[in-house]
Amino acid sequence: MPLESAKKQENQNSPMLQQSAFCQLIKRQELDAIQVKHPLFTAEILLQGAQLIQFTPQNKSDWIWLSPEAQFLKGEAVRGGIPICWPWFGVPEKNPNAVQASIHSAASHGFAREKEWALAELTESCHGVTLSFRLRDIQSWPFDAEVSATFTLGRSLSIDLTTENRGHQPFSISQALHTYLPTPDIEQTQIFINHHCSYVDALDNWQPKQQTNAISFNQEVDRIYRSGGPFFIRTPTQTLKLLSNSQSAVVWNPWIEKSKRLSQFGINRYQEMFCVETANVLDDYVTIDSGQSHRLTMELTLA
Repeated sequence: MPLESAKKQENQNSPMLQQSAFCQLIKRQELDAIQVKHPLFTAEILLQGAQLIQFTPQNKSDWIWLSPEAQFLKGEAVRGGIPICWPWFGVPEKNPNAVQASIHSAASHGFAREKEWALAELTESCHGVTLSFRLRDIQSWPFDAEVSATFTLGRSLSIDLTTENRGHQPFSISQALHTYLPTPDIEQTQIFINHHCSYVDALDNWQPKQQTNAISFNQEVDRIYRSGGPFFIRTPTQTLKLLSNSQSAVVWNPWIEKSKRLSQFGINRYQEMFCVETANVLDDYVTIDSGQSHRLTMELTLA
């Protein structure tokens, strides 16, 4: 049986899902997803990419933005949610040399977001649900690694992305939890971070700059901050706090012109979304020795 079919059958027949009080397997066009209906929240995670596409706390609006034009097709990235970018982030040539050495494709953001993941663990209680997924189909990558993503869902949302080096030589990766966030008005949205935090401006020839006040949006933004936060994210309807263990993060909004070129993205959608991406990028990339592992974590809570 082909590996993809075997994983699909594994997920469909999972005793964990059959016995779950809150989780069930559903279909989104061509893709399987696990839908979670818990007294404290509802959520949905695609098996392709282990991609969270919804997290809505009880009596609250969705904390995660999913494009209304999103397409759920096999082998294609889905616009919105929290795509997992691994084992590299962004375009290959903008990665450090140590990461470029293991990149075998011209594609942006690696391949994990387009591959099927298998449900490995599921625990649940009245306080929340934890789901762990595993990706081992990395035969096209020249290293032996095991990658897992664990989602802890309750009154808050946290993700733990773990990479284990199971081979005999070290390898280097860049990565991101590419979090899309919603807003009713992008021009009334602000992100607060440590004063005088430095960033690299990808729209200005990758020049280093200093952030001296709140991050706001009135034009295209594509910045790599040399900080993992905390970020306080204020929209007209709510304030969220984003914590991570990394030392880099990406803030992005495509604005008007780039929106016209994006797939699965209406030309005015820039007004209702933005990204704050927990990451290991630029000189914050990660080298993992044989037998060692690395965890990238993020947590989103009400501030």
